Amino acid sequence: MRKTKLTAGLLAFSLLLAVGAIAGNSNRGTLKVDETVTVAGKQLPAGQYQVEWSGSGPSVEVSISNGRDTVAKVPAQLVPLKKAEPAGGYSTSTDQAGNKALTGILFGGKKYQLSIGDASAATATPSDKTQGSN
Repeated sequence: MRKTKLTAGLLAFSLLLAVGAIAGNSNRGTLKVDETVTVAGKQLPAGQYQVEWSGSGPSVEVSISNGRDTVAKVPAQLVPLKKAEPAGGYSTSTDQAGNKALTGILFGGKKYQLSIGDASAATATPSDKTQGSN
């Protein structure tokens, strides 16, 4: 009887750890930018970055890191999509000086995207927006 309780307890603990690990990975992704973009006033050179966000509602805080250090933190909106994106990508808006600001991140196989930026990025005309791939 005692062995059964111990085995059941270990099994339950293992399941809790597995569920926690799976849930923790749902707020992470990768971002590959093909050009220099600006996020929260900081320039990100072309390359691959890790993206992680915290928050449960539509408003979240996004942390972008280069693998070791956090290079930018910015507020964002978690926007649900009707269907999963086939591939990851990103969107930018270009200001009058030609600087590109990151405005969105798409994750392949996921039914959501991150919308980044202030009201001016949200109201940019379609010709001001470009899109890259992840």
